[in-house]
Amino acid sequence: MKNIYYLLCLLFPLSVMGQEPTGKSQWIYPDASGKLVYKTTKKGDRIIDFSHAGYKGGGVTLPYVPAKLTVHFLGENEDCTDYIQKAIDMVSALPKDENGFRGAVLLAPGRFVCERTIQITADGVVLRGTGSDPSGSTIVMTGGKHTAIVVNNNLRQRAGNRLGETSQDEKSIKVIDKYIPAGSYHFTVEDASGLSVGDNIEIRKPVTERWIKYMKMHDLVRDGKPQTWIKAGRLLIAERTIAGIEKNTITLTVPLVDSYDAQFTDDNTTVVIANDVRRIRQCGVENLRIESPAQAVNHGKALYYALRINGEDCWAKDINAMETMESVGVGGRRITLQQINVVRRALHQGASKPAEFAPNGGQILLDRCSVAGDNIWFVALGGGQTGPIVFLNCSFRGNGRIEGHQRWSTGLLLDNCVLPDGGIDFKNRGSMGSGHGWGTAWSVAWNCVAKSYVNQIPPGTCNWVIGSKGESTPLRRPFNQSGPTLPVGIFDSHNTQVAPQSLYLAQLKERLGESALQAIGYGSTAQLPLPTPSDYAFQGGMQASSELVGRGYNAIHEYMRTLGWDYSEHPNISKNDHYDGVHCEVIFDPILQQYIFKFINHASTEALDSDRGRLLSDRQRNEMKSQTNRNWHHLNGNWNEWQRLEWKFRIPKGFQPTTKFCHLHQLKAQEGNNGAPLITISTRCDENGDNKRVQVIHTGDTRTSGKGVLIDDLPLSDFEDEWIQVETEMHYTHHGTFRIKLTRISDGKVLANQSFSDVDLWRKGATNIRNKFGIYRSLGRKMQSASDRPDNGLKDESLQLADFKVYEAHTNPNPQPHD
Repeated sequence: MKNIYYLLCLLFPLSVMGQEPTGKSQWIYPDASGKLVYKTTKKGDRIIDFSHAGYKGGGVTLPYVPAKLTVHFLGENEDCTDYIQKAIDMVSALPKDENGFRGAVLLAPGRFVCERTIQITADGVVLRGTGSDPSGSTIVMTGGKHTAIVVNNNLRQRAGNRLGETSQDEKSIKVIDKYIPAGSYHFTVEDASGLSVGDNIEIRKPVTERWIKYMKMHDLVRDGKPQTWIKAGRLLIAERTIAGIEKNTITLTVPLVDSYDAQFTDDNTTVVIANDVRRIRQCGVENLRIESPAQAVNHGKALYYALRINGEDCWAKDINAMETMESVGVGGRRITLQQINVVRRALHQGASKPAEFAPNGGQILLDRCSVAGDNIWFVALGGGQTGPIVFLNCSFRGNGRIEGHQRWSTGLLLDNCVLPDGGIDFKNRGSMGSGHGWGTAWSVAWNCVAKSYVNQIPPGTCNWVIGSKGESTPLRRPFNQSGPTLPVGIFDSHNTQVAPQSLYLAQLKERLGESALQAIGYGSTAQLPLPTPSDYAFQGGMQASSELVGRGYNAIHEYMRTLGWDYSEHPNISKNDHYDGVHCEVIFDPILQQYIFKFINHASTEALDSDRGRLLSDRQRNEMKSQTNRNWHHLNGNWNEWQRLEWKFRIPKGFQPTTKFCHLHQLKAQEGNNGAPLITISTRCDENGDNKRVQVIHTGDTRTSGKGVLIDDLPLSDFEDEWIQVETEMHYTHHGTFRIKLTRISDGKVLANQSFSDVDLWRKGATNIRNKFGIYRSLGRKMQSASDRPDNGLKDESLQLADFKVYEAHTNPNPQPHD
């Protein structure tokens, strides 16, 4: 399972990738100029602008933070918790840069056994792995009950966007509007003299007995005992920032999600200055796989949870959580979760269910996330949560449901979400739980596909299901089966999708422009002309240096790093590999009359190289690659760019390919669907060891977009003991171009010169395409012990490499994750 989100998309393609919808919503629609038009209720309530959800308030690229330390795993059964934590603590002690970042801790490929929680408690720290697939960085959970990763500074927090209490020490300012509609940016206070633009404030809506009775939540009973929905005297708190002040009228940066009716608040809505918020900021968790033992138990007996973030302007991306329970919880505000995938094969036991996503904060964006499992809540919001909270292009497999779970959560948008066997509920849960009552209001399902919807309408509010497909299932209030069916919420253009295809993206574009879509990976693709040779600009290159003769892999790695390359996937990575062997050396080549790199893989009786610490592996690698550091992104292929690579290689006489794979070069996606490489130059032979040849192979983003073997008729004998000049050209889109020319330097013979059009040269969710060079080969089978050796004729092999050059045309000015 290389990428969970990718597999789900094969079954349920994202709606935004399809044809423009034909339906029209009554509540939001684009006019002739493309501007969004909003319908309001008689009191002025409207669907809010959800585009403020996400990191930095939406439309901002998730940052790339350079790694300060790299951590290698200790061994298959050794606890790595303290090892990783020490690295995080060391980076946490570094000073912050001008952007508020201290640095990242990079986990090398491997399986990191962790018995306790890994914690980030300081601003500006990132924990990054090398991929969420099994070949990347995996946190293997064991030991007692714990969460794999927690991002939280553990300082006392304000209530934020949720239910709270009154503090006698805080001075409040009275709001004098008799009615503030949902979706408003403005309200008026009695005296604004103590407020300033930029102040963080809390707008406090008191829960009154009158409102509880109006909502028909005063008569909840279960098993003959009264149940309390929300206790009168508590506060529904919305945290906002002041954008402007004119006399006593306040303008907010983010609209209010709920309505404020003075007759139900006893005319006692207030504002409190809240500039003392002390949440952790500018932290991220990236490119990881988290594995838990199967938990076929009730969630009350669960041991392992994946991720908890309680912060501000934080993020998590490209994480696969396998078998964790109540997997992802979020608090705070302005947080993006991107491509977080939860897979639950073990069936949860019991009637009460765990929530795999609990986005209990404000301005939360979950983008291209997924859950697969049964008898669970895919998503459940807690009490008093105040949005905007957005799920964009998410997939949910199994019979689970999504709902505002309890006690008045407001402002949830489900945008182009797919639940083929599950449901979306905006409902009254009545006496369920301990009196959960009305779970959500002012929430929207936009162009979704679900098996069913329970869409109910709390008094004085709205819930909308717009342009969505699935069955409406009206219900009575739970534990009140003799009572009436509750009023059904708004179904608008039901079973016919509406324009715009994505509400969130349309609102974001209208507020911040096309660049905001580009920043989060949803911008349109401009049609660029075919580049001419003069369009290409040199981006960087590398030749071996004479100063590296006789030096070890650390020196070679550091040299490569100064030029934008990386030598971190090699047999010296771990004591489980052939740790003391020479696997890369710099030597002088008399033919080229220059120094070159010589990469070596061992498979003899004396030594067997493993694959990045995997002693009992079925493969081995020894490769260099272009860096993914943002400072060197010009060496990688970015969305819609053209790139040209030039380099040289030489394989020795008698080189023995494998029957499976033996790659000399790869174009490999960074993040996203990054399992198989896009393009490889490989050597291969038949089962009997004959028909030794060089292949060029393409693997698409989906099975149908892969072209397979592009070139398969190049005899290996034409390459042996010869320097080969390689020239490749790529256009990085889903309908790209790939050209390759292989020239034997000794006599100038062109061994291959072909061009291929409509080649899928991108991966969904990828940040860029990196270049890899070296030997990555199959051993034919998994080794059974440290003394085991291949029995298919494999032996020590080497590959010589020289003269790396990268050119680029039609440069992407703002390279971001795409698709």
